Amino acid sequence: MALAGIVAGGIGSRMGTDMPKQFLDLCGEPVIIRTIKGFASHKDVRSIIVGINPDWYDYMDELIKKYFNGGVYLTNGGYDRNDTITNIINYAEDRLNSGKDEILLTHDAVRPFINHRMIDDSIAAMEYCDICTAALPATDTIILSEDGKIVSDFPLREKMFKVQTPQTFRLGEFKKMLVSVTQEERRKITDACKLFYMNGKSVHIIAGEETNIKLTYPSDFETATAFIRHNA
Repeated sequence: MALAGIVAGGIGSRMGTDMPKQFLDLCGEPVIIRTIKGFASHKDVRSIIVGINPDWYDYMDELIKKYFNGGVYLTNGGYDRNDTITNIINYAEDRLNSGKDEILLTHDAVRPFINHRMIDDSIAAMEYCDICTAALPATDTIILSEDGKIVSDFPLREKMFKVQTPQTFRLGEFKKMLVSVTQEERRKITDACKLFYMNGKSVHIIAGEETNIKLTYPSDFETATAFIRHNA
């Protein structure tokens, strides 16, 4: 069995809306509800913890009461992604009796198309690694620019991957990794995989999905809507 941690602390500034994008309607349901349902329907996910922006805590609490009859819990998000994950872990330990070896799948609130195969593969990977992430091989040519204006390098495309979520690890391992980096290093860490990597751990890859898109811009909602309607 495993836990799912939904990272939902963003405010959706790139979407250009008054409401954070995880709460926007997607074919009749808020995006975050579709995301949670992807985990709630999996037999090996025993509980789901949502780390939410404190300003939207009450709103999210009402959504949970409306759509779920238990198994979904809520805690405040933190200053950044890893702070939010820390809050999720603390909630799991304090309120759900989770031990250091329990598996946690962390996932973006705005990736509503998580499927059971990715969850299965993520949990299975914990038998042989400390952390894994969903990722896809890059299909476009990738360029590197040091200043955002001039091309610095052309990395080999066959070595490039696009990182997705879930990112999966055991509770105790994350906490060990976090206390072993300096505050300066912590400011540079964008997600759990980089945290483990900076501590000398191998980050394993499980296959992502082209449909596992992150809803960032209005055009992403158009793509997501088309996908849902096509599969209805």
